[in-house]
Amino acid sequence: MNRFLPLIIIMLLFPVYLRAGEIPREEAFTYRITWNKMMPVGEASLTMHRGEEVLSMEIKAKTIAPVDTFFSVRDRFFASAPKNLSAFLHYEKKLHEGKYRRHDIITYNPSTGLITYTKNGKKKTQWTHPPPLYDPFSILFAYRFLCSLDKTCHLPTTDGKHTEEIEVVPIKQEEVKVAGKTFTTEKVEPRWKRMKGIFKKKKKGHIYIWFTKDQQRIPVKVEADIFLGKIVGTLKGWKIEKGTTKRKKVGEAP
Repeated sequence: MNRFLPLIIIMLLFPVYLRAGEIPREEAFTYRITWNKMMPVGEASLTMHRGEEVLSMEIKAKTIAPVDTFFSVRDRFFASAPKNLSAFLHYEKKLHEGKYRRHDIITYNPSTGLITYTKNGKKKTQWTHPPPLYDPFSILFAYRFLCSLDKTCHLPTTDGKHTEEIEVVPIKQEEVKVAGKTFTTEKVEPRWKRMKGIFKKKKKGHIYIWFTKDQQRIPVKVEADIFLGKIVGTLKGWKIEKGTTKRKKVGEAP
């Protein structure tokens, strides 16, 4: 169950909007994670910083009591991308789950198309792929800021071992109450075939994400149907500093 805490928060980053997104200067979100919609199992923080040339994105997830007393989770994901989100540059995943440890790094050079995947300090794969290309974390920001609300969006993604076009499909509009407020949201579903790891779900399972349909672009809720049951992440708090820049729409289905 705890291995999917980062999944929940990462998937919360999939937003949908009526037009191309505006990238804020800073963002900070906090989330509450529950299992089967009842038992609290964890919490997470997510931040994004837009520098002069590079976007930096980070998520930290951890278990809480009583789960933390017998299975402690302290996971971290980091990604960087050019400010225009034309591709990713660096992806890092550090897992600390009970006695389990894992450290993955994927680097990408958009100029040459070279991808290098390292697991626990050992180089595993190296090949080339033309841009645009995203990692399992930065793709969420690419979808958020580059795709539209009313169209299915396709974005090429790599986990270091495979590449695949992730498809994000708008489902319907819903009212969602979180953090003491009721939001008008759009419910979407990301779909894929080969990717595993943080995107793993049970056979015939689903992942749904709800995003506010306003200028704040807040990811407020996610539901992941995995083999351990349903994991739900809900927004607790947020802070957004604007200083925005617009980006072009990409990857949309006709």
